[in-house]
Amino acid sequence: MSEVQEARERFLTLLQQLQLTEDVYMSFFEHGELTRLTVHQKRRVWSFHIKLQNVLPFQLYQLFRTRLAEQFSHIAQVVFTIETREPQINEQLITDYWLTAIEYVDTSPPIKERLITQMPQWTGNKLIVSCMAEMEQLTLKSKYTNKIVESYQSLGFPAISVDFQLVEATDEMKEAQAIYMEQRQMEEAQLARQAMEDFQSREKVKSETPDAIPTGPFQLGSHIKDIEIREIRGIFEEERRVVIEGFVFAVDIKELKSGRSLLELKMTDYTDSILVKMFSRDKEDAEIMTRLKKGMWIKVRGSVQNDTFVRDLVIMAQDINEIHKESKKDLAPEGEKRVELHLHTPMSQMDAVTPIDQLVAQAAKWGHSAIAITDHAVAQGFPDAFAAGKKHGIKIIYGVEANLVDDGAQIAYAEQHIHLDDATFVVFDVETTGLSTAYDTIIELAAVKIREGKVIEKFERFANPHKPLSAKIIELTHITDDMLRDAPEVDQVVSEFKEFIGDAIVVAHNASFDIGFLYTAYEKAGIQGVIHPVIDTLELSRFLNPTLKSHRLNTLCKRYGIELTQHHRAIYDTEATGELMLHLLKEAKDRGVQYHDEFNQQINKNESYKSARPYHCSILAVDNDGLKNLFKLISMAHTQTYHRVPRIRRSDLIKLRQGLLIGSGCNNGELFETMMNKSPEEAEKVARFYDYIEVHPKPVYSQLIEGGVIHDEWNLEDIIRKLVKLGKKIGKPVVATGNVHYLHENDAVFRQILVGSQGGANPLNRYKLPAVHFRTTDEMLKEFDFLGPDLAKEIVVTNTQKVANMISEVKPIKDDLYTPKIEGSDEEVTNLTYEMAHRIYGEDLPEIVKARIEKELKSILGNGFGVIYLISAKLVKKSLADGYLVGSRGSVGSSLVATFMEITEVNPLPPHYVCPSCKNVEFFDDGSVGSGFDLPNKDCPKCGTNYKKDGQDIPFETFLGFKGDKVPDIDLSATRC
Repeated sequence: MSEVQEARERFLTLLQQLQLTEDVYMSFFEHGELTRLTVHQKRRVWSFHIKLQNVLPFQLYQLFRTRLAEQFSHIAQVVFTIETREPQINEQLITDYWLTAIEYVDTSPPIKERLITQMPQWTGNKLIVSCMAEMEQLTLKSKYTNKIVESYQSLGFPAISVDFQLVEATDEMKEAQAIYMEQRQMEEAQLARQAMEDFQSREKVKSETPDAIPTGPFQLGSHIKDIEIREIRGIFEEERRVVIEGFVFAVDIKELKSGRSLLELKMTDYTDSILVKMFSRDKEDAEIMTRLKKGMWIKVRGSVQNDTFVRDLVIMAQDINEIHKESKKDLAPEGEKRVELHLHTPMSQMDAVTPIDQLVAQAAKWGHSAIAITDHAVAQGFPDAFAAGKKHGIKIIYGVEANLVDDGAQIAYAEQHIHLDDATFVVFDVETTGLSTAYDTIIELAAVKIREGKVIEKFERFANPHKPLSAKIIELTHITDDMLRDAPEVDQVVSEFKEFIGDAIVVAHNASFDIGFLYTAYEKAGIQGVIHPVIDTLELSRFLNPTLKSHRLNTLCKRYGIELTQHHRAIYDTEATGELMLHLLKEAKDRGVQYHDEFNQQINKNESYKSARPYHCSILAVDNDGLKNLFKLISMAHTQTYHRVPRIRRSDLIKLRQGLLIGSGCNNGELFETMMNKSPEEAEKVARFYDYIEVHPKPVYSQLIEGGVIHDEWNLEDIIRKLVKLGKKIGKPVVATGNVHYLHENDAVFRQILVGSQGGANPLNRYKLPAVHFRTTDEMLKEFDFLGPDLAKEIVVTNTQKVANMISEVKPIKDDLYTPKIEGSDEEVTNLTYEMAHRIYGEDLPEIVKARIEKELKSILGNGFGVIYLISAKLVKKSLADGYLVGSRGSVGSSLVATFMEITEVNPLPPHYVCPSCKNVEFFDDGSVGSGFDLPNKDCPKCGTNYKKDGQDIPFETFLGFKGDKVPDIDLSATRC
């Protein structure tokens, strides 16, 4: 920033402090500069040097002068000079400023009186001052000509000519001078009085209502009219004046040494963010600043400057106005609003960003009757969700989005009792236009026939798909449209391939994909009832090499030293898979596998969950029994079946299904994938396992289209239509859920940062993240308008409410205390307490000890806390026995029962002596001693043994409260030796 720009910004800041930034004033101050400010600390004088375009009108000069003096009156005396670039003067200005100019001239009282009591004349180029005597004329001309010129110059005038003319005073002249003086004095008095009244009025309001908070919207400075609003992202350089509006997300007010306040706020319009600064002009501004709060929407007018302190562009605000930002509303009628059944909170690891309280609050504000929480595989969000539900008066549905796995993935399909040494194998691979058997087709089919470890025949054909290949398929397979243009039909190719297979065992890597396309092609070609025995080398490798992280074909080829010439071309993949099969069959034979139907018998059911692919599903707790089963499943997934992610076996879910509703989940669910990639008949088989079917808005599936998994929006709509149709066919409610990960559309950037920080480890980073904000009912209905209004309402409103109504009130946080159950725990606590008491204080316990034990045991056992004491005692005993020192912390030291059970070493009885031999005791319960450790050493008067000193005089109420019903908090710290 240049010196001129800096000077202009300083002057603008000064005008803000003086409240002179209104348009009526700014035209006179335009391009004004505060070129210099000199501070005389000893004399407490601040000297301002100001440069303007022209001389100010006298009334504006007076207003500027008065407010400047008032503004800095608590700091120092203020003086200022004005310099002008293009001064234009006239008689009115000369005469208006006359008294002020003379006021600044250092003269004797008689001379000053003579000057201020006359009316000078302006001839157009010279100021004529009248003198009544020759001596007076000589004195003024010799001593005061330059002083008067300099005084006018300090007010912004150019160097004017001043002459003193000797005249004879007439009655008319004297009368005119008297009228002039009276008028000027009245004007100046009026200006001064008005300024003082304004000041006194503000001070009176402050004194009468010192704690009054201004009402209405926040406003600092002038009102900002409706003018063009700039986007923050469009601010790249310094600018004289801009207006922006946005959301305040940070506010800080600093008190400066000068006594003024500096407001710093950070705001965003969700295109970008910027720092805004503003100095207070007076104490009132400083008080108003405290009303600006985080979360407000404001409009700011000011200049863009390069701040050298923060090394960035900031806005130096002149005016700040609070604005009303219309929040999003759910426009659906009461009783016809949706229920969100799929929602994530920050407890979904590194995936969601909005706190549950904000999500629940929004649902309640929109009038939704319930909201579900379905974090990834965890229940940590339940306590906060429970509290938010109570706070906002809305039903919480507790659930998880689980990773569901089958108990064991099959290695062999259509098992037959064929000895592997005698078998013929057809190892094949297909290349396709995509991943879906429903929407894609085979473009290349290749195979090798192997017998006794040798390739005896090959099969290789292209097939014409009758549609252009996508760029991704061309890039992946290196197959072009030209290569397929004259290729035979798929029906012909698969018919020939069926004859090629004969009765051989079919082998493929990830056989479910290849065999799925083959059987679909058979069906379209009219080939019915053909089922081949199959071996899947992918699952066979997972069985034989359980420690490998990847079982991709190229990875396995490197492991076994197999050449893979061109991956993702059917013939080359087939040849490599054939060699891989021979290696794997040899290893399987070494493990005792001789026949085709023995592969699946070898699968270790206990460990098979590791090799199975996890599918997402939603699990909702219907009642408290269901919640308990949900907790069991989550615990098992994290402690028994954890492999890369917490996994729930299908058999465990079936076993603990009571009280649970199971939804089909997102696009990573097995039902959506089956409908997308396989036949409707197979999808129907899968769907029968679930209680309800989920579909999402089309934007939530955007990554599938971007990644080429689904060709286009029409295919996506068709899959959703099929899922809705399937739900009606089998009587399962189809619900529209949002897969919510944040509240507002603008919050997407935060999730982008969160997910992006994980790099390639998170597959979400491969494509643009979908829009997964919390949608209103009307937004959701619009997303599914392609189904028609009635069907859209059914899945968005009717069915979501239906599922929500299936679920009763569930309380993850119980009102009562449920302590563990240990048979005979109360008796054991009592026995341990009295055994130690007698060991220390003898068989005949002192009354003070006996009364304290009875008081404590009554509270501890009466409120069911005995088992907590017993568990703590056993933990301490076990740790000490294992060689680990244990220290207790906190108020447990105020419990004598805890002392006798050896949970703590602190004795809370009053200070006392106790004899370790004869058990004689001396208590000091009069308050004269604070701690037993402070007692002087003493021998027992009865047996002469050295007394043991103990007792810290701590009341039991410190631990369990005045009523003795406070849940004990026993903190134990174990350290390793």
